[in-house]
Amino acid sequence: MEKKMTSAERMASVMAGEKPDRVPVNPFALGYTSKITGVSLGDFYADGDKCFDAQFTSMRLHGYEATPMYGYASCGAWEFGGKIGFPYGKGQGAPFVVEHPVKDIEDIEKLTVPDFKDELPGAYKEADKVAARSAELGMPVSIQLGSVFTTASVVADTSEFIIWTVMEPEATHELLGKVTEMFINALDFFADKYGAENLLPFDGGPSESNTMISPDMFGEFAYPYMKRIHTHMKDIGVKSVLMHPCSDQNKNIPYYVKMREELGWSGKYVWLFGPETPVKDQVKAFGDYDVICGNIQPSLFLTESYEDLLEICRENIAEGMNSPSGYMLAPGCEFPVDAPPKKLMAMIDAADMYGKYS
Repeated sequence: MEKKMTSAERMASVMAGEKPDRVPVNPFALGYTSKITGVSLGDFYADGDKCFDAQFTSMRLHGYEATPMYGYASCGAWEFGGKIGFPYGKGQGAPFVVEHPVKDIEDIEKLTVPDFKDELPGAYKEADKVAARSAELGMPVSIQLGSVFTTASVVADTSEFIIWTVMEPEATHELLGKVTEMFINALDFFADKYGAENLLPFDGGPSESNTMISPDMFGEFAYPYMKRIHTHMKDIGVKSVLMHPCSDQNKNIPYYVKMREELGWSGKYVWLFGPETPVKDQVKAFGDYDVICGNIQPSLFLTESYEDLLEICRENIAEGMNSPSGYMLAPGCEFPVDAPPKKLMAMIDAADMYGKYS
């Protein structure tokens, strides 16, 4: 009987472009892990050690393939001097902006870019705790380093920022440039501390989706800054990047393909598109080079039965498991905080039942 791989071996195999014993499962579980380990959601985000413990415990309980990470969609506001709130209240699912550091167009010029030389800015203090614990166990160090466009849309009020792309493009580019500098400073800090080859930077956000801006606007306001950061990643020796183009980004795919071509990068992206992007389209665009993640609609883990989820996962696995450079089963965004553990178990069971490689 063939020996069953450990989660670490399975992940290492797929990242090396090899076939593991079965498809890996990465449920993109953050807040969910606090619920099943008895940590309040507020403490999960306010304390990096509790954040790591909850994720690592959940990994051991379920047996899925992932690495603990610290991140949330409102990254940027706190780091640039604004205020955030932690999700201690009913119905709150992640940190949220209480005060934007940029309230009007004149505030952009006044912004000081965090340099990461003394005290780490904002949430990066907690992210570093998760990074240190991951590194101690030999796991990849996953740090939020994008997207520039989404982060800029949080440093300023999102609706105002989108208007500025049309009415105040010069100031918009100035803000995007400052956010880019912050991420490059963060990248240098964590690469120096943990080794660039051990990093798994996380880049992704919803504000550049086709529901928010056109592909042409993506090309003008998102792509150049994303490319600058990824060029720096390549230059310092980062080997892998977790990409999460959130929401509907189908019309932006040519830019993501273009970035790899223009960089001439031989590293590996792990693509986690939203459920709006069929797996077959991801395989066509990126499958020859990168790992493709299946992208189950997250809400289905709240509404569908265990049995129905097995079938949904089976279909996703069948579409992606033979992608040339690797595939993982995952939801199309964060696993729902309030989903029952049995629903996550459906992903593991489906991988065992339908995702084995001969």
